[in-house]
Order: sequence, then C-alpha cells, then structure tokens
Amino acid sequence: MLRVDSRVPRNASGGKTQGGKNTLQVGAGKPRIVARGEWRLGEEAGDPWAGAKAGRWLGEKGGALVRAGVRAWRESGAKGAEGRAVGILGVGGGGEWPVWLEGASAREVVEQWRKRSPLWLLEVLPNLPAAQLAAEIGARGPVETVREREGVKEDVRRRIQRWGRRGVKWVVVVCSTSTGAQAEVWGWEAEK
Repeated sequence: MLRVDSRVPRNASGGKTQGGKNTLQVGAGKPRIVARGEWRLGEEAGDPWAGAKAGRWLGEKGGALVRAGVRAWRESGAKGAEGRAVGILGVGGGGEWPVWLEGASAREVVEQWRKRSPLWLLEVLPNLPAAQLAAEIGARGPVETVREREGVKEDVRRRIQRWGRRGVKWVVVVCSTSTGAQAEVWGWEAEK
C-alpha cells in the first residue's frame, strides 16, 4: 500500500477538504467478474426497478441498462460496500433521438415541442443511465460512459485497473445489446 498525504487549502475548489489522507491500492490484485446481470427489452417478470419514477424519462433502452446493473449488483454480494468504493462504467452509451423527430421539419419540431414535455431530451444524454444506476445502488465513485468502438474492451479493463489503484473496490460495467442490456460487477481478488 502506498499512502499519500494531501494537504489542500480549506476553501479550495473541487470539493477537497483540508488535510485528507488517501490510500491508493497499489498492487491490490487482479480485477475479476464477480456477478453478471441481463435485462431483455419487454421483460416484466422480476423487475428489480419496478415502480421507479426515473423510468419515465430514461426510455426503454436506458431503463434496461439500469435494470441489468441493479440485477447484477444484487447478485454480487457487495450490497454493503461503501459508496466511494463503487464505480459505474457505461459502454456504448448514447441516447437515441425520438422517432417523431426523424425527418421532421423545423416547424414540425416546434409544434411537437409545444405538445410534449421537454423530458424527452433526457433520453439522449449518454451518461444518464449510468448516473441513474449509481443513484439506485448508492455508488459515489467514478461514473463514466464510453462509446462503443474498436478497442473498447481494453479501454474498459484499463479504466477498471486505474480506478482500482485509486481505491475503487467494485465496478459495475453496463452495456447495451440488441435485445436489451448486460451488466458485470468487477471486484478485486487478493494477491497470493
């Protein structure tokens, strides 16, 4: 373990506090998948997020990401983890524009805008499902979303390892699939 003593002025920006100590988990072991969860679009049985008000503005795919993450988190056995030790990583994030906007003229968009609540804009925010998942499971660690591209799996592994060195003990990785969403909970195994 490497101890870092950081001294920051009392009124420093960025929410830092004075004289805090931070322990970095150098050599904390290798990350491994502890639990998996999946949610298929249209699935209703065993909804871990039933009755949630946030589901109204996340849309079907965003809701699937949250449900898969909650399901995996419950199966991981890490429920009692301290919030700052839990991070969320969304893969393939990126909202979709509503169907009613496709091919619409500017005039049609304005007319529809008056009829519809502007909450549909929230559906197109790429990090919103990951942030909602963090709120649902009490994660207060890093929350990021990366776009699906070549080499994204290696990028995800590097981020998980980097977060582990910063003290994050659990990482929930959620990604969209053609049928819904999948989630993995990563934890660290002790070095032998």
